[in-house]
Amino acid sequence: MAKTVHEDLFFLPKVDYFVHRVCMPDWVIERQLIDFHDLTYVVEGQGEYIVDDVAHPVSKGDLIYIKPGAWREAATSADKPMVLYAFNMKLMDKACQPTQLPLPLISKLERNPKVDHLLERIKQHVALREATSVMLTTALLMEVISEILLTTGLVQGSGSDPRVQKAAAFVMENIHRHISAGEIGAAVGVHPGYLNKLTMKNTGKTVSRFITNIRVNMAEDAIVYEGISVSEAASRFGFSDIYHFSKVFKKNKGYPPSTAKTLLR
Repeated sequence: MAKTVHEDLFFLPKVDYFVHRVCMPDWVIERQLIDFHDLTYVVEGQGEYIVDDVAHPVSKGDLIYIKPGAWREAATSADKPMVLYAFNMKLMDKACQPTQLPLPLISKLERNPKVDHLLERIKQHVALREATSVMLTTALLMEVISEILLTTGLVQGSGSDPRVQKAAAFVMENIHRHISAGEIGAAVGVHPGYLNKLTMKNTGKTVSRFITNIRVNMAEDAIVYEGISVSEAASRFGFSDIYHFSKVFKKNKGYPPSTAKTLLR
């Protein structure tokens, strides 16, 4: 069952094995009974995972989650070898008891610059093997898991009500310009006043704050992970000018957009 916006989610991974693998054409995983969580993201190529003797074709953008106690085997396509990130890990809840992710065996993860960036940072920390690398890798993987749950809609929030989800999609599609509550209501098929009740119930924000939150979060991601300037972010995400953008950003985040890259990278 999906969590509500008022419940805490906590997943603490202990990574036993991590790899960024560029598969050779003859790459396989031999059949084995696993006692860990396998979380694998296919960046490129095609292949097949066989879980409990059921074959599942996988391709670019697929996220594979295999729970402990499953029989697992895999192979890549020789013509289109896979490039993948894979984690073998233990997983605990906030009481340090074994738990599992609310993910299906196979899900589609659309390209996400933030996830790409986090995975690259994990790769770097694993390669460095410094005293703090395990802590940093764990924190980054927790952020990857959080991003996956949010972007796939598996965590109840703006995605818990299809009308709020449609409202978020409309805002993102028209992020470059001013958007009124009336426009969103018309796109979703509800009165603006009722839309406000829906966003308050599902996200804890008024429609206006809901729109601003999406704008600011998308702008911050673009500044940090795409490297665009504050001026470009203001223009791309529908703010009238850089001064208005900076004021709204700081009010929402507690720091100016000019420092976001330094603080978050």
